[in-house]
Amino acid sequence: MPTFIEVEEWIQANVLDTTEWDKSHRKEVAIIQAERNLIRWYQDVELTVEHIALQSIWEVEGLNSALKFQKHGVKSVSDGGERVDYGDKIRDAVAPEVRQILGTPLHEKEESEPTVILEGGMLL
Repeated sequence: MPTFIEVEEWIQANVLDTTEWDKSHRKEVAIIQAERNLIRWYQDVELTVEHIALQSIWEVEGLNSALKFQKHGVKSVSDGGERVDYGDKIRDAVAPEVRQILGTPLHEKEESEPTVILEGGMLL
């Protein structure tokens, strides 16, 4: 597992927009959560600092209240005459950059595999 310092240094050297990451007080937890999720989703991949850093940022950005509404199926929110529409799209659990590098996560591959129907034959 990469250390907090390794992830922090990679982010500061490679990511232009670090606003949400810089504001977060839970960076260590985000790194642990990102690594745990990536290990679950990409079991056969050796994870790098880059993968974990990108997913950690995605985890921190997911704390945004608007994204929480969207995750729970809220279509729109009105406050003081202003309205925000979220549409039907649900935020992906996997960071787009990680998905681009590592491809489809294991759980999505399993869901897309067709069910095999066995007909006839004999069990031995």
